[in-house]
Amino acid sequence: MTITLPDEMRDRLERDARAGGFATVDEYVLSLVREDLVRGDEVPDPAPTRLTPRNRAELEAMLDEGMSSGGDVIADAAFRGERRRVLLEKLARKSGVAS
Repeated sequence: MTITLPDEMRDRLERDARAGGFATVDEYVLSLVREDLVRGDEVPDPAPTRLTPRNRAELEAMLDEGMSSGGDVIADAAFRGERRRVLLEKLARKSGVAS
């Protein structure tokens, strides 16, 4: 989808996106649309809102919380292999392909 905006509105969106910690105006506008849909009781995707950071500050806070939430994880070859196996199983179930 392409939306054409007047220059002054585009400038305002760019400033607001930067101030909100968004990498792009697209991300900022998408977050505004999501918030509007949630207020209307329509959620555009199944991702819980609490797991979707709205800006860089929220993302950093979520990362800090995750880093201090538990013990160390050793991400060796066995760990990566297990994560890959689980992901492939989920993808197979989602696409209806038997594994």
